[in-house]
Amino acid sequence: MTALEDIDAMRDARDVAGLIRALDDADEFVRAQAALSLGTIADPEAREPLDRMRREDPSVSAREAAATAYKWLVGRLEEVEAVRGPKPPPPW
Repeated sequence: MTALEDIDAMRDARDVAGLIRALDDADEFVRAQAALSLGTIADPEAREPLDRMRREDPSVSAREAAATAYKWLVGRLEEVEAVRGPKPPPPW
C-alpha cells in the first residue's frame, strides 16, 4: 500500500513507473492522486495505463481523476507535436 505522501515524492522525482504501479493500489485516493500526478508529468508511457483506469477502475472518483489526467496528458502530447511540426520525409 502506498501513502499519499509517497505519491507526492514520486511526482516530484518524476517516477513514472512508480506512479503507474500506484494506479493499482488498494486505496482509491492513492490511485486518484497517482493518476493526477501522471497527468501533470504527461509522460507518454502513462497514456495506456490512464486510459485503462478511466474505463475500468471500480471507484467513480478514481475513474474521474484518471479521465482528467488522461485529458491533460493527451493535450500536452498534442501541444508538443504541434510545436515540433510535421516529421521530415526520409532522406532517400
